[in-house]
Amino acid sequence: MDRTARTVAFSATEPVCQGTASFFFERPEAYRFAAGQYFTLTLLTGDGEQTKSFSHCDSPGDERSQLTTRLTGSAFKNALEALMPGDPVAVAGPFGSLTVPEGMTKAAFLVGGVGITPARSILRDSVQRGTGLTALVFDGNLDEGCIPFDEEFRRYEVEVPGVRFVHVLERPGQAWTGERGFITADTVLRHCDPLDGWHWFVAGPPAMAKAMEVVIAGLGLPEDRVSREPFSGYQ
Repeated sequence: MDRTARTVAFSATEPVCQGTASFFFERPEAYRFAAGQYFTLTLLTGDGEQTKSFSHCDSPGDERSQLTTRLTGSAFKNALEALMPGDPVAVAGPFGSLTVPEGMTKAAFLVGGVGITPARSILRDSVQRGTGLTALVFDGNLDEGCIPFDEEFRRYEVEVPGVRFVHVLERPGQAWTGERGFITADTVLRHCDPLDGWHWFVAGPPAMAKAMEVVIAGLGLPEDRVSREPFSGYQ
Protein backbone atom coordinates (compact mmCIF):
# COMPACT_ATOMS: atom_id res chain seq x y z
CA MET A 1 0.00 0.00 0.00
CA ASP A 2 1.38 3.39 -1.04
CA ARG A 3 1.34 5.76 1.95
CA THR A 4 3.46 8.47 0.29
CA ALA A 5 2.39 12.05 1.03
CA ARG A 6 0.29 13.58 -1.72
CA THR A 7 -0.72 17.18 -2.34
CA VAL A 8 -4.47 17.78 -2.39
CA ALA A 9 -6.72 20.83 -2.18
CA PHE A 10 -8.49 21.98 0.96
CA SER A 11 -12.24 22.09 0.35
CA ALA A 12 -14.29 23.51 3.22
CA THR A 13 -14.82 24.00 6.95
CA GLU A 14 -18.02 23.21 8.84
CA PRO A 15 -18.67 24.00 12.52
CA VAL A 16 -19.66 20.99 14.63
CA CYS A 17 -20.23 22.61 18.00
CA GLN A 18 -18.52 25.10 20.31
CA GLY A 19 -14.75 24.85 19.81
CA THR A 20 -14.96 21.91 17.38
CA ALA A 21 -15.07 21.87 13.57
CA SER A 22 -14.81 19.56 10.59
CA PHE A 23 -12.38 20.16 7.72
CA PHE A 24 -12.77 18.64 4.26
CA PHE A 25 -10.13 17.83 1.65
CA GLU A 26 -10.03 16.37 -1.82
CA ARG A 27 -9.28 12.65 -1.87
CA PRO A 28 -5.84 11.81 -3.23
CA GLU A 29 -6.03 9.95 -6.52
CA ALA A 30 -6.37 6.17 -6.02
CA TYR A 31 -6.43 6.65 -2.22
CA ARG A 32 -8.06 3.70 -0.44
CA PHE A 33 -8.71 3.21 3.29
CA ALA A 34 -10.76 1.08 5.66
CA ALA A 35 -13.31 2.75 7.92
CA GLY A 36 -11.64 3.58 11.25
CA GLN A 37 -8.16 4.28 9.88
CA TYR A 38 -6.32 7.60 10.11
CA PHE A 39 -4.16 9.85 7.93
CA THR A 40 -1.53 12.54 8.45
CA LEU A 41 -1.86 16.17 7.44
CA THR A 42 1.12 18.48 6.92
CA LEU A 43 0.71 22.26 7.11
CA LEU A 44 2.99 25.28 7.18
CA THR A 45 2.32 26.92 10.55
CA GLY A 46 3.64 29.91 12.47
CA ASP A 47 6.10 27.48 14.09
CA GLY A 48 7.23 25.97 10.80
CA GLU A 49 6.06 22.87 8.96
CA GLN A 50 4.14 20.46 11.18
CA THR A 51 2.52 17.07 10.62
CA LYS A 52 -0.38 15.75 12.72
CA SER A 53 -2.46 12.57 12.64
CA PHE A 54 -6.26 12.57 12.34
CA SER A 55 -8.79 9.78 12.19
CA HIS A 56 -10.93 9.61 9.09
CA CYS A 57 -14.30 11.00 10.11
CA ASP A 58 -15.60 10.15 6.64
CA SER A 59 -16.38 6.75 5.20
CA PRO A 60 -14.69 5.16 2.17
CA GLY A 61 -17.92 5.84 0.26
CA ASP A 62 -17.76 9.61 0.78
CA GLU A 63 -16.32 11.88 -1.90
CA ARG A 64 -14.04 13.91 0.38
CA SER A 65 -11.73 13.22 3.28
CA GLN A 66 -12.93 14.70 6.57
CA LEU A 67 -11.30 15.33 9.91
CA THR A 68 -13.02 16.68 12.99
CA THR A 69 -11.00 18.29 15.73
CA ARG A 70 -11.03 20.64 18.69
CA LEU A 71 -9.82 24.17 17.96
CA THR A 72 -7.21 24.59 20.67
CA GLY A 73 -5.38 27.71 19.48
CA SER A 74 -2.17 25.79 18.74
CA ALA A 75 -0.01 26.83 15.79
CA PHE A 76 -1.23 23.83 13.81
CA LYS A 77 -4.92 24.38 14.57
CA ASN A 78 -4.60 28.08 13.73
CA ALA A 79 -3.08 27.17 10.37
CA LEU A 80 -5.87 24.67 9.81
CA GLU A 81 -8.53 27.30 10.55
CA ALA A 82 -6.82 29.74 8.18
CA LEU A 83 -7.04 27.44 5.15
CA MET A 84 -9.01 28.74 2.20
CA PRO A 85 -10.77 26.57 -0.41
CA GLY A 86 -8.24 25.46 -2.99
CA ASP A 87 -5.21 25.79 -0.71
CA PRO A 88 -2.77 22.89 -1.18
CA VAL A 89 -2.00 20.57 1.74
CA ALA A 90 -0.07 17.32 2.05
CA VAL A 91 -1.78 14.15 3.24
CA ALA A 92 -0.38 10.65 3.73
CA GLY A 93 -1.92 7.35 4.72
CA PRO A 94 -3.89 5.40 5.51
CA PHE A 95 -2.55 4.17 8.84
CA GLY A 96 -3.90 2.28 11.83
CA SER A 97 -5.81 -0.91 12.52
CA LEU A 98 -8.92 0.33 14.35
CA THR A 99 -11.08 -1.44 11.79
CA VAL A 100 -13.89 -3.99 11.84
CA PRO A 101 -12.41 -7.50 12.09
CA GLU A 102 -13.46 -10.02 9.47
CA GLY A 103 -16.75 -11.66 10.40
CA MET A 104 -17.53 -9.31 13.29
CA THR A 105 -21.25 -8.53 13.65
CA LYS A 106 -21.45 -6.63 16.97
CA ALA A 107 -19.37 -3.50 17.65
CA ALA A 108 -19.32 -1.51 20.90
CA PHE A 109 -17.45 1.77 21.31
CA LEU A 110 -16.00 3.54 24.35
CA VAL A 111 -15.28 7.05 23.06
CA GLY A 112 -15.52 10.71 24.01
CA GLY A 113 -15.29 14.11 22.35
CA VAL A 114 -13.53 13.93 19.00
CA GLY A 115 -12.72 10.32 19.83
CA ILE A 116 -16.07 9.70 18.15
CA THR A 117 -14.47 10.21 14.71
CA PRO A 118 -13.32 6.63 13.95
CA ALA A 119 -16.62 5.31 15.33
CA ARG A 120 -18.49 7.65 13.01
CA SER A 121 -16.35 6.45 10.08
CA ILE A 122 -17.17 2.82 10.87
CA LEU A 123 -20.88 3.44 11.45
CA ARG A 124 -21.26 5.67 8.40
CA ASP A 125 -19.58 3.02 6.24
CA SER A 126 -21.82 0.30 7.63
CA VAL A 127 -24.96 2.37 7.04
CA GLN A 128 -23.95 3.29 3.50
CA ARG A 129 -23.15 -0.30 2.57
CA GLY A 130 -26.03 -1.84 4.52
CA THR A 131 -23.80 -4.34 6.33
CA GLY A 132 -26.28 -4.91 9.17
CA LEU A 133 -23.65 -4.24 11.83
CA THR A 134 -25.11 -4.13 15.35
CA ALA A 135 -23.52 -1.17 17.13
CA LEU A 136 -23.63 0.28 20.64
CA VAL A 137 -21.78 3.56 21.21
CA PHE A 138 -20.94 4.91 24.67
CA ASP A 139 -20.10 8.55 23.92
CA GLY A 140 -18.83 10.85 26.67
CA ASN A 141 -19.12 14.64 26.32
CA LEU A 142 -19.31 17.74 28.50
CA ASP A 143 -22.93 18.81 27.96
CA GLU A 144 -25.82 18.89 25.50
CA GLY A 145 -24.22 21.79 23.62
CA CYS A 146 -21.55 19.63 22.02
CA ILE A 147 -22.44 16.09 21.11
CA PRO A 148 -20.67 15.78 17.74
CA PHE A 149 -22.89 14.46 14.93
CA ASP A 150 -25.85 14.16 17.29
CA GLU A 151 -28.42 14.82 14.53
CA GLU A 152 -26.88 12.20 12.24
CA PHE A 153 -26.69 9.67 15.07
CA ARG A 154 -30.33 10.27 16.05
CA ARG A 155 -31.28 9.48 12.46
CA TYR A 156 -29.29 6.25 12.56
CA GLU A 157 -31.13 5.16 15.71
CA VAL A 158 -34.48 5.69 13.98
CA GLU A 159 -33.62 4.35 10.54
CA VAL A 160 -31.00 1.63 11.13
CA PRO A 161 -31.96 -1.45 13.16
CA GLY A 162 -29.43 -2.46 15.79
CA VAL A 163 -27.66 0.93 16.13
CA ARG A 164 -27.85 2.59 19.55
CA PHE A 165 -26.07 5.46 21.32
CA VAL A 166 -25.60 6.02 25.04
CA HIS A 167 -24.56 9.64 25.59
CA VAL A 168 -22.87 10.24 28.93
CA LEU A 169 -22.64 13.93 29.89
CA GLU A 170 -20.35 15.33 32.56
CA ARG A 171 -22.33 18.54 33.18
CA PRO A 172 -25.81 18.15 31.68
CA GLY A 173 -28.73 20.47 32.27
CA GLN A 174 -31.46 19.60 34.75
CA ALA A 175 -33.74 18.35 31.98
CA TRP A 176 -31.24 15.71 30.84
CA THR A 177 -32.62 12.20 31.40
CA GLY A 178 -29.67 10.21 30.08
CA GLU A 179 -26.47 9.03 31.73
CA ARG A 180 -24.51 11.56 33.81
CA GLY A 181 -20.88 11.81 34.89
CA PHE A 182 -18.35 9.63 33.14
CA ILE A 183 -18.37 6.29 31.33
CA THR A 184 -17.78 3.53 33.89
CA ALA A 185 -18.13 -0.23 34.00
CA ASP A 186 -21.47 0.26 35.76
CA THR A 187 -22.63 2.51 32.91
CA VAL A 188 -21.89 -0.23 30.42
CA LEU A 189 -23.58 -2.92 32.51
CA ARG A 190 -26.79 -0.88 32.63
CA HIS A 191 -27.06 -1.12 28.85
CA CYS A 192 -25.62 -4.46 27.74
CA ASP A 193 -23.91 -7.71 28.61
CA PRO A 194 -20.35 -6.72 27.60
CA LEU A 195 -19.33 -10.34 26.98
CA ASP A 196 -22.25 -11.15 24.69
CA GLY A 197 -20.36 -11.27 21.40
CA TRP A 198 -19.33 -7.60 21.31
CA HIS A 199 -16.01 -6.43 19.90
CA TRP A 200 -14.96 -3.29 21.79
CA PHE A 201 -13.29 -0.20 20.30
CA VAL A 202 -11.54 2.48 22.36
CA ALA A 203 -10.44 5.78 20.79
CA GLY A 204 -9.65 9.27 22.00
CA PRO A 205 -7.03 11.45 23.68
CA PRO A 206 -4.63 9.60 26.02
CA ALA A 207 -6.49 10.63 29.20
CA MET A 208 -9.74 9.28 27.81
CA ALA A 209 -8.09 6.10 26.55
CA LYS A 210 -6.45 5.56 29.95
CA ALA A 211 -9.77 5.99 31.75
CA MET A 212 -11.37 3.44 29.44
CA GLU A 213 -8.69 0.90 30.35
CA VAL A 214 -10.14 0.97 33.87
CA VAL A 215 -13.56 0.26 32.38
CA ILE A 216 -12.17 -2.59 30.28
CA ALA A 217 -10.55 -4.14 33.34
CA GLY A 218 -13.71 -3.72 35.39
CA LEU A 219 -15.75 -5.50 32.74
CA GLY A 220 -13.26 -8.33 32.39
CA LEU A 221 -13.07 -7.93 28.62
CA PRO A 222 -10.69 -10.39 26.90
CA GLU A 223 -7.82 -8.74 25.03
CA ASP A 224 -8.77 -10.31 21.70
CA ARG A 225 -12.11 -8.51 21.94
CA VAL A 226 -10.65 -4.99 22.33
CA SER A 227 -9.17 -2.68 19.68
CA ARG A 228 -7.49 0.57 20.70
CA GLU A 229 -6.35 3.82 19.06
CA PRO A 230 -5.05 6.46 21.53
CA PHE A 231 -4.83 9.79 19.71
CA SER A 232 -1.41 11.41 19.45
CA GLY A 233 -0.48 15.06 19.80
CA TYR A 234 -2.20 15.75 23.15
CA GLN A 235 -0.51 17.04 26.29
